[in-house]
Amino acid sequence: MANKKKVQSSAPVPLTRGQLSRAERERQRVRNLYTAAIALGTMLLLILGFAVIFTFLIRPNQEVANVNGKSINRAAYNAIRRYQLFQQIQQAALQEQFQSQSGTSVTTSQVPGLQQQLQNVESEPIDAETVKTLVDYEVLRQASTADFNLNPSAEQLREYAYEAFEPQPTPPPSDETPTATAMPPTETVVVTATSSITPTATQTRTPTATATRGSPTSTPTATATLPPVPGARQTAEVRYRDYTRSIDMGTEPKLGDPYCGFGCPDLTESEYLSLIIEPGYRTEKVTDELAATEVMTQVEQIHAQHILTDTPEGAQALIVQLNQGADFTELANTQSSEQLQNIQQGLQPNGGDLGWFPREGSNLVPEFVEGAWPVAEGEYTKTPVRTTFGYHIIKVVERDPARPLSETQIETQRQQLYSDWFTEAKSKAQITPAFAQQPTPTPPPLVEPTPQGGNPTATTAPAPAEGTPAATQPVTGTEVTTGTTGTDQDAPAGTERNTPEPSPSP
Repeated sequence: MANKKKVQSSAPVPLTRGQLSRAERERQRVRNLYTAAIALGTMLLLILGFAVIFTFLIRPNQEVANVNGKSINRAAYNAIRRYQLFQQIQQAALQEQFQSQSGTSVTTSQVPGLQQQLQNVESEPIDAETVKTLVDYEVLRQASTADFNLNPSAEQLREYAYEAFEPQPTPPPSDETPTATAMPPTETVVVTATSSITPTATQTRTPTATATRGSPTSTPTATATLPPVPGARQTAEVRYRDYTRSIDMGTEPKLGDPYCGFGCPDLTESEYLSLIIEPGYRTEKVTDELAATEVMTQVEQIHAQHILTDTPEGAQALIVQLNQGADFTELANTQSSEQLQNIQQGLQPNGGDLGWFPREGSNLVPEFVEGAWPVAEGEYTKTPVRTTFGYHIIKVVERDPARPLSETQIETQRQQLYSDWFTEAKSKAQITPAFAQQPTPTPPPLVEPTPQGGNPTATTAPAPAEGTPAATQPVTGTEVTTGTTGTDQDAPAGTERNTPEPSPSP
């Protein structure tokens, strides 16, 4: 019998129960991997989305302070903080260059650390002094609007800023008629590869006549008014445009840029006008309004001399000699501790002459002024006048019932009026956080009355009046200032002006 061929069935071979279980587990494992990947991707998208929203929407609008219900957000804080650090970088770079040129070695540069801070402002902890600066600006804005109806437009602020960029006339080298040094409107600053630092557009605070409390007040020597520089306005506009364009280019250093060689504050023109220019504009206008009716140009003043001793017994012994006919000037030159100190320092004695000063705003120690004021012309105090610096014998040389005030004394009045107005406005404001309610600057300490041409026992640099908004204090290429910003800072205080200008390498 022939063998029959075995026919193979095409029907699927049924899987065993074990095989079915393994296949299902494999499919479930794949589904789980897909589900986990989708969940992880969704979570990453949500995290990235929240980071973007937090960085660009939530965090910039976080409140850092509040003035009378007006919120100050983190975006404004970041802008003013970057500008402060920008100024500190310029200051540190100039200081290091001066040290290098003078032969002083710079052990550690502050610039890299400040640059790092500038680039990480958005994530840094809140700086309390920067918050105070913003609060002061907002108090100034609200109070000046309410009291004087000040609402400057962008064009008014721009015009005000142009003045700060105008080139200043150069005084003549001799007694010839002053002539201005012309600067072409299209002048640009060229940075060479050999320059150790990049010239920066920093703001120079034009010093106003703010006398340190305790220093003598005297009539300043009249100076000739120099004619304006031809084309100054056109030059200012060019400089302003270049400056505002540069500071809006981010925080990274820009090699070859005359303003941002070390990095810039990343401010738009609008932010620059509102945060940097507007406080100074409002301060100046408020000061002018207050001074228009309240500043006196001539008041009663006295011309005085004094002898300073360390003990009341020593002062009383000198009074006995004066009563017996001793010469006041001679005693001051030979017995006053102040004059003896000046002689030791190589200065000529001047009989303790303090010049002329008024009763109010004299910038002398109050106890000294009150002790001197009742003394008749040609007489001296019969009992020593005690101050924190010792015991004074004061002689009133002359008395004038209506003597013109010096420019320094008038400016002191103006700044005091503004300081009083601002302090009152801030005291009435509802401010959070609480630390921002306190005045930012501190008044200068009292120092001993110092004779004209003498050297004070203690000296202090002029400081802003108490309660004045702290202004940012930039640096020029020819002068380095130290201290906080401020105030200034750095800071509209009094009628000082900010002068952004490219500063050539020293």
